Amino acid sequence: MKHNKRFKRDFQRAAFLLCVGFCGYGVMRKLGSSVVSPLSGRYVLQG
Repeated sequence: MKHNKRFKRDFQRAAFLLCVGFCGYGVMRKLGSSVVSPLSGRYVLQG
């Protein structure tokens, strides 16, 4: 029983992280270069 609970919790965590990763990627692609370019340019200048 303990093992099953732990497996379920780990699976939920993995699914959540996967969803966040895909959602974040989709949002970035939707916004496009208008937001990504200034941000990356700023990081390049600081780096």
